[in-house]
Amino acid sequence: MALDFTADVPDNLLPAWVAGWSACRGYSPAREAGHPAIVLADKTGDWEFFAYEPGDEEFADLARNTLESPKRMLTVLTRDPQRYHMLAPQHGLRVHHSDQSMMVTDMSEQDAEDPWYRDTDFKTVIDRDGNVHRARVMYGEEEAAHGVMAVVDGVAVFDHIETHNNFRRRGLATHIMRALAASAFEHLVETGLLIASHDGRMLYQHLGWDTVCDVLILKPSDAA
Repeated sequence: MALDFTADVPDNLLPAWVAGWSACRGYSPAREAGHPAIVLADKTGDWEFFAYEPGDEEFADLARNTLESPKRMLTVLTRDPQRYHMLAPQHGLRVHHSDQSMMVTDMSEQDAEDPWYRDTDFKTVIDRDGNVHRARVMYGEEEAAHGVMAVVDGVAVFDHIETHNNFRRRGLATHIMRALAASAFEHLVETGLLIASHDGRMLYQHLGWDTVCDVLILKPSDAA
């Protein structure tokens, strides 16, 4: 049975997403200060901490760890974003980004068939590396769109769905999502998770995804 996020968020939502997202990006997930964390080796070279609805004391502890370096970040998943907008400056943090959402889908309701194109010059290529699948839409020899998906413990995490500028407004992001969803069924998979930008939510809603919570990225107040 697929996880039900409509009434409540299960305890394994955050570690499942962190594990899958880390696999998509080549990071190594860990636990630091009692929370899921990764070192952004290709970016800041420092920790990013993750928490779902941390309480006041928990948030204060996470803030202290985040403040140890201006390169550190704290990502909070929440259904009450205003609370953390208020808490952040009280603990020396600022909200760096607040326009993203965690979204979920029951994978049994996703299309298991590979997408097809009216224009036969387009084709989909899937590269597999264990539980990580990378999809590309090719127009001849030119890449038009891409995305990546990793399956961890029955959860398919989708990431970095992007269409190149010259190929926008042709539905290629939908093709990437459908190709990755179809390839996810090569594994035992029940639930899909992704982080959506404000602009991306409409696409994912059209494909049967629901919003779980907001995603806030916090940084030390004096960080660049």
